[in-house]
Amino acid sequence: MLNINEYFGSLSLMASLVAIITGYLNTHVPFLKNANGTWKQIISWVISIVVVFIGQLKSVGMVAETSALWTGITGVAVGLVANGIFDIKIVQAILSFIKANKSSKA
Repeated sequence: MLNINEYFGSLSLMASLVAIITGYLNTHVPFLKNANGTWKQIISWVISIVVVFIGQLKSVGMVAETSALWTGITGVAVGLVANGIFDIKIVQAILSFIKANKSSKA
């Protein structure tokens, strides 16, 4: 049985979940089948952010105890990976840098 909570364990797993959902919607939703690439990208970005916020609301995985701002940043990071803009290692390095600077100012 598929445990959906496992997909919230890392950025790469959330990005793969977004890719699965986006691929399904692009092939099964009638208005997305004929949509141009821009609309498909927008749908993918929206799904990336929504999936991460759902994970926070359900208190699962790496976003279980994060703030709304950090969850939004994570959603954008998932979108970067899911849309093939950045590699997972680059995104993790950027998030680590942001988190380190945030905690050093506190």
